[in-house]
Amino acid sequence: MSEKRFTEQMKAYGQWKKDLIVNIGDYQKWLDANGMSSPEDELHIYESLASLRSDHLTIAFVAEFARGKTELINAIFFSEYDRRLLPSEAGRTTMCPTELFYDSEHQHAYIRLLPIETRLNDTSIAEYKEDPIHWTSMELDLENPDNMAEAFQEIVKVKAVPAEEAIKLGLYDESDTHLNNP
Repeated sequence: MSEKRFTEQMKAYGQWKKDLIVNIGDYQKWLDANGMSSPEDELHIYESLASLRSDHLTIAFVAEFARGKTELINAIFFSEYDRRLLPSEAGRTTMCPTELFYDSEHQHAYIRLLPIETRLNDTSIAEYKEDPIHWTSMELDLENPDNMAEAFQEIVKVKAVPAEEAIKLGLYDESDTHLNNP
């Protein structure tokens, strides 16, 4: 599926939801105007509208290290820029949870990174998602690929730590020969 087709389908889905919300609202008004509405119907309609309004699409990419997730994301979401925006190198590149967002209501995109130190806590990613203070967020200018590529470099930043801390973080791997031969 081409990127253009994917984008068109996402826009069509968004428009379908908007149209459905309007039609359900019109139906609710018609029921009221004709004395055919009941409290149960009102509740079902309210819940349906709330569900449609809060609905959003989430796509997750989960795999072992070095299995091509970044290349897949580049191909699906950034092919129109004719270059790799997400940094992609051999080996381990993204070691912290990373989220890319597009807010269609406010027409802006951003990236969120959870610092690697959060691995030391027993807090789940789901719990961290509820509290944005722990995340580093950066706006993405969709009209400026250079700006986006620069922001995405945050994903592969390296932080040097003593071996003891790397072990605690679950990042030390004795098979990494370059670590044993400085």
